[in-house]
Parts: sequence; structure tokens; C-alpha cells
Amino acid sequence: MQVERGRADAARAVLVRLAWAGAALTAVSLPVSIAGMQIGAGVALGALLLWRVAGGRGPPVPAPGAQVALATLVLLGAALASIAIAALAGAGAARMDHVLYARGLALPLVFLLAIERGDAGEDPEAPRRRALALVVAWAVATLLPASIAWAQHRTGFDLLHALGLRDAPLRAKLYTGVGPLDVPTGRYGAVGFFSWYTRLALSLTPLAALAGGLALLAPLRRRTRVALALGAGGAAWAVVLTTSRAAWAGLAVAAVALALSAGRRVRRVALPLTVAVSVAAGCAVPDLRVRLGRAFSAESNADRSAIWRACRAVIADHPLTGVGYKALPQVGRPYYETYSADTPVRSWCHDTPLSAWAEGGPLLAGAVLAWMALLVRAFLRARRAGDPLARAAAAGALAALAALTVNALVHDVLWAMEPLYANGFLLAAAAVLAHPRSAGASRARPVLRAVS
Repeated sequence: MQVERGRADAARAVLVRLAWAGAALTAVSLPVSIAGMQIGAGVALGALLLWRVAGGRGPPVPAPGAQVALATLVLLGAALASIAIAALAGAGAARMDHVLYARGLALPLVFLLAIERGDAGEDPEAPRRRALALVVAWAVATLLPASIAWAQHRTGFDLLHALGLRDAPLRAKLYTGVGPLDVPTGRYGAVGFFSWYTRLALSLTPLAALAGGLALLAPLRRRTRVALALGAGGAAWAVVLTTSRAAWAGLAVAAVALALSAGRRVRRVALPLTVAVSVAAGCAVPDLRVRLGRAFSAESNADRSAIWRACRAVIADHPLTGVGYKALPQVGRPYYETYSADTPVRSWCHDTPLSAWAEGGPLLAGAVLAWMALLVRAFLRARRAGDPLARAAAAGALAALAALTVNALVHDVLWAMEPLYANGFLLAAAAVLAHPRSAGASRARPVLRAVS
């Protein structure tokens, strides 16, 4: 009996380490490979399920992780319910691929459990050491797409094509103006290793916010701080080189949020400096400067206005049920052909609240708002009550959520898989870091030993 119990304990320990390995694979894949992200998440989820089947038991996930888990379940539940409701109402089809696509919304819970679950009797601060190590690995991996972003912007260089992994080079061309007189500028939006420049920008922004917050505000040793600062800086500069206007604005808002989180004396210098650096970064890339200059012109926004008209027509026809999560590209095609025939977009609304209402009615739109409110509340509490490391992680998470809100106004941030993975990983890692495990004194220094 005792031998069998020992074997079961050993098997559970292996599964726990396998879940960590899956989370680590995801961390290093977040800036470079959607396949790596998915494999890592799949390994982590599978290991956690087997661990549970093998009798694995762990303490409840502490706050703010518990609130992150609750927010995740609220959003995931509403998305799945919208598929069933739309199918019953005849507005959409309950397709299995739509159900499987919703897995991206569950990612924070998977990564949270993978980081939290550990060996019996381990140091209470071990989950925070794991979370910090994963964030450092994420930051270092981000230097890879950041290192080629300038070449991509100047020449359209595609490393995946050069390695034979893409049949043709992928280039996001930039243009001088709007309308039929548009001509190429000879510059390109950096795409990294992804399928489009917006996916790269939305995927790097969470790392820039969290790593930047930890590097600036946490009591880190020098080499840890340097690694995080390099990752945050490289991610921010690559985002600028994508020439995404919303992503630049999101970065600026995140930087202001971090400056406001600093002490009063530091804030007086940090806040105006942050604004000045953000403006300088926007002006340093001529194509981004031009795009920002015409950001609010009617001609520049004609395509998006046409897409919004199509989405409002979908909402008018299905105001209470929506068409079901992930169904808008199929169900909405006739609407796009009617209201935005001159635009190439046939997917979602380029606006997260509008897409949520079109696909899930007030249920999914309300769940998106509740999701954000629960997350903000959780990290605000952690910033007030935690030790210095916890406060820094909470500040980074809040900065990332502020950037996410800005981008959600003009992008579908809950439907693109690369940003979903990045934001899911950020929420999990920040939630673990934002909870001190030892009562009384700060344990920030011991947490750093594993990665310093």
C-alpha cells in the first residue's frame, strides 16, 4: 500500500513539472510562435487534468488569482452560452469549432493553475519564483522579434520566408495617403513572426507593461532588472515599428499608468518624462507620425465606419441573442457585402464591445465589461495590500489592462489568438506575483534567487 502511494506521489510530481514545462514553453513562444503557444498550453492543461485524475489536491488559489479565475469563468461561460442561445434562436449554428475557439478565453486559468501547483512541502514563495522566471523568459524571448523589427520596417524582410517556412514574404505595406491616390512609402509595418502587424503589436504590449512595471517598481537584483527592462524596451520599440496607431496609444497610456504608480516624488519627474518619450517615439517613425496625423480624418476611417455600419445592422437583426461567439465572420458576410463591400474585412467589427454585442447580445457584452471590472478590482486591491513585488506586478497588470482597453476600441482583442495567449499569460503571472505568501515582512528578495 505504501509503495503504491509512493508511486502515485511520484507520478503527480512528474505531472506538476510537466505543467510547469508547458507554461515555460508558452512563455518563450509568446513573441515568436503560435504553434509553440498552443503546444505549451495543451501540455499544461493535459498535465493538470491528469494530475487531478491521479488524486492531485492543492490549496485554493489565493487572491488576486481567485478573482482572475472568476473573471475568466464569467467571460468563458458567456461566450459558450452565446453559441447555444444563438443556435436555439436560429441566429447561428452551434458548431464545434466555435466552441473550441473559445478555449482562448480560458487560458488565464490554465496558466494560473500551472504556476500555482507545486510539490508538497515546497517553499510558500515558490509559485512567485516560478512566475517571475517565466516573465523573465518571456522578456528575453521578446528580443528576437524586436531585433528584426527595424529590418522589417525598412525592407519588409521576412525571416520565416528566408528560412523556407513561408512560401512568400509577408509584408505589411504602408501608404502615403488615403483613397485611390495611395502609393507605397517603401516602408512596412513590422510583423515579427506573426500573420499581421496588429497581432504583433497587441501581443507585445502586455509584456512591455508587465516587464516594464517590474523593472521600474520592484526590488529586483540588477541582472533581473536589466533582462526585464531590455524585454520591455524591445517590445515597446517593436510595437512602434508596427506603426499601429492604437497600439502606440495603448503603450502611451500604459506608460502613464506606470508613472502614476511610482512614489509622489518620482511621479513628478516620471509623468512628464513619460509623456515626452511617448510623443517622441510616435514622431521618430515617419510613417507612424503620418498615420497619427490623419487618425481622425473621415477618409482614414472610412473603412472602419463601413464595418461598424455592417455590425450595427447585425445587432439590429439579432439584438438580444447575437449570432454566437466566433460566428460573425460567417453570419455577417451578407451584411459586409451590403454595407462595406469596398473593404476587404469580413471578420469582426474592429471594436471589441461591438463585436461582443453582435455575437452574444447583452449577455456577452455585459460579460466583457464584468471581466474587465473584476480584473481591475483584483489588481487595485493587490496594489494597495501587497509587498513591493506584489505592488509592482499589480501596477504592471493594471497598465496592461489600460492598454488593452485602448486597443479594444478599434481592434477585436478577444478574437485574435496571439494577443489572447499574451494577455492570458500576463493575467496569470501577474496574479501569482501580486500575492505575497509570507505574512509580515516582504519576501521579494528570496523570490529573486531562482532567476537572478
